[in-house]
Amino acid sequence: MTWGDRSISQQWVLALDPSADLVDKISSETGLPKTVVKILINRKLDTAEKVKTFIDPRLEDLTDPFNLKGMTAAIERVTDGLRQNEKIMIYGDYDVDGITATALLFLVFNRLGAQVDYYLPNRLTEGYGLSEDGIMEAKSRGITLIISVDTGITAVQEVEFAREQGIECIITDHHEPGDRMPNAVAVVNPKQDGCPYDEAELSGVGVAFKFAQALYRKLGQDPRELEEHLDLVALGTSADIVPLLGENRTLTRYGFKQIVRTTKPGLKSLAFVSGLMGKEIGTGQVVFVLAPRINAIGRLGDAKLAIKLLTTRDEHLASKIARELDVENKRRKSIDEATLTEAMAQIGDVCDMENDRAIVLASEGWHQGVIGIVASRLVEKYHLPTVLIAIDNGEGKGSARSIPGFHLCEALKECENHLIRYGGHKYAAGLTIKPENVERFRRQLIDVSNRMLTDDDLIPKLFIDAEIELDQISNQFLDTLEMFSPFGPMNMRPIFLTRNLEVMGQPYQVGRNHLKMKVRKGDIIFDVIGFGFGDMVRPLSMRAGTVDMAYVIEYNHWNGVSRIQLRVKDIKFDTGHIPRGNAP
Repeated sequence: MTWGDRSISQQWVLALDPSADLVDKISSETGLPKTVVKILINRKLDTAEKVKTFIDPRLEDLTDPFNLKGMTAAIERVTDGLRQNEKIMIYGDYDVDGITATALLFLVFNRLGAQVDYYLPNRLTEGYGLSEDGIMEAKSRGITLIISVDTGITAVQEVEFAREQGIECIITDHHEPGDRMPNAVAVVNPKQDGCPYDEAELSGVGVAFKFAQALYRKLGQDPRELEEHLDLVALGTSADIVPLLGENRTLTRYGFKQIVRTTKPGLKSLAFVSGLMGKEIGTGQVVFVLAPRINAIGRLGDAKLAIKLLTTRDEHLASKIARELDVENKRRKSIDEATLTEAMAQIGDVCDMENDRAIVLASEGWHQGVIGIVASRLVEKYHLPTVLIAIDNGEGKGSARSIPGFHLCEALKECENHLIRYGGHKYAAGLTIKPENVERFRRQLIDVSNRMLTDDDLIPKLFIDAEIELDQISNQFLDTLEMFSPFGPMNMRPIFLTRNLEVMGQPYQVGRNHLKMKVRKGDIIFDVIGFGFGDMVRPLSMRAGTVDMAYVIEYNHWNGVSRIQLRVKDIKFDTGHIPRGNAP
């Protein structure tokens, strides 16, 4: 296929075979099947001790929060403030990570009897991060100490402005620092230079939880009280798409259990309106069901309602807000679809899809609250770094999403002469730009991407953990794989390959372009579901012979019955030789 057509075939890459002796050793020491051990070794879990810690993580093994640079100074300042009965403001962000971090610290300070308030900037009128408007609002409320969560690491000017207003700041964040650090009382961010903390990829709410742990220890409080807030940590961590390894995975694993038994009326009501009441909660349920509803209100305007949902003890209010968020999410979806349609049309007008290695689109009609979602969908479709810019009142607000091999923040740094400001992660970033600079920014980002990205980078890779036969799949095998959960970035559900599968009967399409069929090899038959693979129904029906299939193994829970099904990741009629290598 050409890049202009862009129906890009994935390149399958089969994992390397680790040392047979090492596989045998770990398998005998842990009792795990060799196929499972191979997967774990390729995920850098190459000792029995590492495997056992991964399979059975414990909260008591979490790293000392005071290992975070700046934590001691931050906690000293907070305890002084508590003794002086100062008015404290938790200043957050309007996405799920920022909302949950704000709610967590607000609840913690409330429990401690502090005079605490919170503030979330309005996405549409203020934009991301600490703002002069927010600081002046803090001053009007008599605040003398601001604690930022999930934001603030680049707020150099804003922290100085706060000082001028008689307000001190403690910054807790997890985003990439800029060239200068804000002159705050303390900065707690595992990514800052000189921080010895082992877990550099904590989410914003993860850093807030470590802050709460340190505060409880300093005040001699029972740290087990904080476990009731692991539901918030799991929500924010999963939604922010950070690596689900180490502490992120431990906190999320226990947090999912806490969501099911949560005492927070808001989370109960949200689960009810989302159809999740009484069901198991995992990364998928958070990312695709709960998080969009929490996000919706912030994307379309003021996120404070989401804080009320997560902190209220009033069940009637919680139910009312949950219904409002559900309605807002439906409205957000319709805006998403309209924006995606417009973006796709614009691609044909402004992009050279044969030669450009980045997509930059801008429009005055777009809602800045949804452009990040639409950018992600364009990345999925075209496998190119993508920036969408919503222009309003003479200013452009952009959301950028990337692909493996392209560090967004480094690329944006090379284009910063055209930007008012920018910040974010390797794969996701935000920016502000003057409309008259959009075209120059587009050309420079394309120049940078053309230089940084190779032809190989433009081919999406599907990394396959192991090649197996259908007779290796059983409930016991799947139950062992489920011990890898929670699944997410850097800890994805294992992908398997089986060749020469016979398609049984007639494949058919269900729902919105989904594939249903059965496959057989020998005497073994399994049900198959392929979300988004409905277009394969016709070629599978018309073509004789066998297929090779890459898939994940999961349970399909239906009408109280659980059965194994294979969920398609890709189908090929002839894979031939598959190169070997592990996921980066």
